[in-house]
Formats: sequence, structure tokens, C-alpha cells
Amino acid sequence: MKKHWAVVLPLLVVGCMPEDKDGDGIADGVRDPDTVSVVAPANPKGTVSGQVLNTRMEPLADATVKLTIGSATAEKPFETTSDASGNFLLTNVPAGAEVLVTISKEGHATLRASALVPSHAGNIPINNGNANIGAVSLAETKSSVSFSLLTPSGYPARGAKAYIEAVPAGTIAFNGGSATAVSSVVVSAEADSMGIVTFSNVPSPAELARIGGVGEAAGGYRLWVDPVDSNGDGLLDAGGYAKKIDASTLVVSGGSQMLRLPAPRNDAGGSETAGFQLVATNVPSLHYVKLPDGDANKPAMELQKKPLRNLLRPGEPIYLGFSQPVARESLLALVADEYGREKFDVIVTPSAAGDVYTLMPPASIREGQEYNIILRATSAYDGTVRTWKGYFISGDSRTPRPLQLASAVYKDGATGTVGTLDPGECIIISFSQVVVFSPTLLDTIVTTGEASPPSFKATPAAPPSTNPCFTGESPTKYPIDSTNFNEATTRFVFTYSGTAINLTTNTVKVKADFTKFQSADLSTYYESAWGSPVSSGTSLEAPLGKL
Repeated sequence: MKKHWAVVLPLLVVGCMPEDKDGDGIADGVRDPDTVSVVAPANPKGTVSGQVLNTRMEPLADATVKLTIGSATAEKPFETTSDASGNFLLTNVPAGAEVLVTISKEGHATLRASALVPSHAGNIPINNGNANIGAVSLAETKSSVSFSLLTPSGYPARGAKAYIEAVPAGTIAFNGGSATAVSSVVVSAEADSMGIVTFSNVPSPAELARIGGVGEAAGGYRLWVDPVDSNGDGLLDAGGYAKKIDASTLVVSGGSQMLRLPAPRNDAGGSETAGFQLVATNVPSLHYVKLPDGDANKPAMELQKKPLRNLLRPGEPIYLGFSQPVARESLLALVADEYGREKFDVIVTPSAAGDVYTLMPPASIREGQEYNIILRATSAYDGTVRTWKGYFISGDSRTPRPLQLASAVYKDGATGTVGTLDPGECIIISFSQVVVFSPTLLDTIVTTGEASPPSFKATPAAPPSTNPCFTGESPTKYPIDSTNFNEATTRFVFTYSGTAINLTTNTVKVKADFTKFQSADLSTYYESAWGSPVSSGTSLEAPLGKL
């Protein structure tokens, strides 16, 4: 007779689920994971750990360690302190999170570093993802460093505003591999009456020297000094300063160093623009910098003297930029006419720093005319006195003016009849603007209306002229740089050799004729102040008067 066994199955009670209070993914009371099905936790967790030391590798207890994970710290901050051995541990950190670790302690620099909690946290074994940032070293900030700041002239840079960054003020080791974390101390200070600037609550040179590293990675101080105006006169006594000073240098020197601040602009030697120079102006004929130019037939300095390069629009000031500040009220500016006989007043305005000036010529200057300019200035930095000479043409390059014959006069000689144009007497013609002349002499005609009047060759007569026609001419009252006039002038002259003409009974005209020679050879063309060639069809005339 067969026996039948009854199999009793345990009942599954719906609603009585096992508890997991510790969040490890295993029901409470289960000792052997092999007896259960393993399920990864829904929110895997990890840890962040490390050790805090000073620069002497001694543990720092009670250092505050904070984690920043997005905005989570606002509601549930991750924060702890290091123990007596300097160790710290933060738990329940979300796996895969990139955290910012901030480590601080009173009297020490603050260090910040990022760490990544492994994303495998929560897998077997459970909650084992650890970001160990290793050993962290913080420098003490209980010392001070001083620097003696001097202006280029040797005076104390009193009142100088300075800033220092002690960097790196801490180091960090990632799992045995060393790396520099973000750790620096920034302090500002102001120099006293002796130019001494002292920064308090910073790491000592010895502290930073122990940080180690070479070159830019070595422990040291980045020092910034604002430009200095010691007496508040608006002129800079020294330029700004920015340089890193290695801590090891200060250890050797006893913790202080004298620094000579640079000049406000350029005071270095060995270059063409070294020392006290005029380095920028809208009047290039002032000898300031040789500009490169594509015209191989003319040197750059000669090209800078071309009238077109020196056009100054009516109402526009002359701008002057110097390599060093100019001593207060030392800039002299003289503007005279083309012949150095008439002086024009200019308004001189300095910038606050004293290295940029504007000169405003009077409204009475005329377009197309040439004006001499002479500058004299003293360097506020080293007392150097320099003079610059040049010229400018009044006119706007956008609106060229046509060339006109402004006047024609003769100079009654000591012999001959008064009021009569006699042979051997000089005739001077003046144009409405400066003319850049060519090697070919200008044809001029003196006529009373006859069919075939005599023709003469006029030569340029820019001052100072050695032409005998100007013997006894009133001398220049103001200095003229003759090199300015090697290319252009408004005045031409020739000696009359025709029959005598009585100007009382005859109307005499003088004609400047550009038609006879320019059409065949482009090199013979004359040029206006605006850089335009005088057309080969140009013939200008004016009545002859007496000088």
C-alpha cells in the first residue's frame, strides 16, 4: 500500500515586508549574504576621507572639512572635523558625485580641492566607494612679510597700494600621486611714509619654502603694486609692479626685500625709443619714431615729412604722447607761420598722468598753409630736457582744396624807375597752399596782354632762402628747422629779364603754367598739400603788385 506525504508550504503574508533600517540593501537580521538574493541599493553611497597636516607633516586636529555637492549642502550639509591624528571621514556621500572639499582651520590657509566618489559604490561589497584625497598640508598664517618700495628716483613710494598672494599655501596628495590644490592667501596693504608695506596674517617665507616645488610651482608671494602718485599731484612717480618672489629668497634675506618700482612708462636702454621720447602724435614730422614704409626710394623719416601725412583738420588738437611723464608746466609749445615771422598762441592741456598732452591751435590758421611747431619738455622721471621740431598743414584729407595762385609781387630794385618792373628785378609768386615741387622748374609768364609774352623759370623759395631776391628780407623771429622745407613751400621766385613795364599805365599779370612739361613725364608733376598731382592742364594767374 502506497503512502502519500503531504507537503506543507509556508504562507506568504502580503504586507509584511522585511525591514532594512541601515540601508545596506539586506534585510535586517540576515547574517549570511549567500542565503539571500543580492539587490543593489537604489541610492548607492560612498565616503570621502583624508588627513590634515601642517607643513612640518604634523597632524592638525579639529580642522573643519566641508563638502559641496550642488545645492545639497544647503539642506543636509556634509561637514566634519579632523581627529587627533588629523584624519577625517565623511559618509553617505552619493556615489558618482563630484564634490568640492574645503579644508580650513583657524590660523591656517584654506585649501579647496575636487574629488570624485567612485560610481561603483553600492555594488558588492556594499557601500565601499571611497574618495581618499590623501594627505593635505596647510600653511600657518600667523606671520607677516614686508617690502620696502622705492620710486625710480629713489624716494619712498609712500601710500602705494599693494596686494600679495601667498601661493601655494597648501598641497594635497591624490592616492599616492602628488598634485597642487587651490590654496592661497590674498592680503592687501598700503605703504607707510617710508615706503614700507607690511602684509599681516600670511604664511612665513619658511612655511612656503617647505611647500617645495620649482619655478612657478615653488612656494612664494605674488606681489602687485598699483601705479604710485606719492604727493597727489596727478603725475605718476612709479609704474605698476607685478612679480612673483620665491619664498626661499626671503628666507635667505631675513623676510624682507627692497624693491625699486619701474618708471611710469619706458626707462630701459638699448632701443631707439629708450628714455624720454615723443612716442605718439598726429603730427608725424615731429621726429618721434621712424615708421616702416613700403616706398624703398625714400627713407621713412623723409616720408613722415610729406605734407599729406601732416594734415591737421581745422579745430583738431595736436596730440602728444611721451614715454615718461612731463614735469609740471615744463612743456613749451611754439607755433609759427611758414616763414617764422608770426607766432600763434596755443592752448596746452596735460592729462592727469602728465604723459599725454593736447595743443589747440587758434582758429585763425588757414587751410593749406604750413605752420612750424617747436616743443621743449622736461622729463618728470629723470630731468632729461628734449626739443622736437616739425610742421603741420591745416586741412582735412577728406576735402581736398584746389590749387590757386594767391599773389604775385615784384621787388622794386635799388636801380631803375620806381613803379616800373625793370629787368633784373625779382618776382615772387605765392600759392594758396604748399606745393610739393619737382626737379623740373615751374614755367611762369609775365604778360600785359601781348600775343607772345616772355616765359621764365621759377624756383621754390622756402625759408631760409639764399636767393639774392630775398636779401634784406626781415629775418625770422622764431627758429625754423630748415629740414622741414626740403619738399614743399607756398612761395616761388624768378628774376624778370624782359622789357621794362610801367605798372601805372599797364595791367600786368603773372601766370604759373603747368601745361608745358607735366603731361609727358609723370615724375615732373607738382603735388598739392592734399597729395593730389597738379593737373597738366592747370594754368593759374594773378595780377602783379608791388612788394
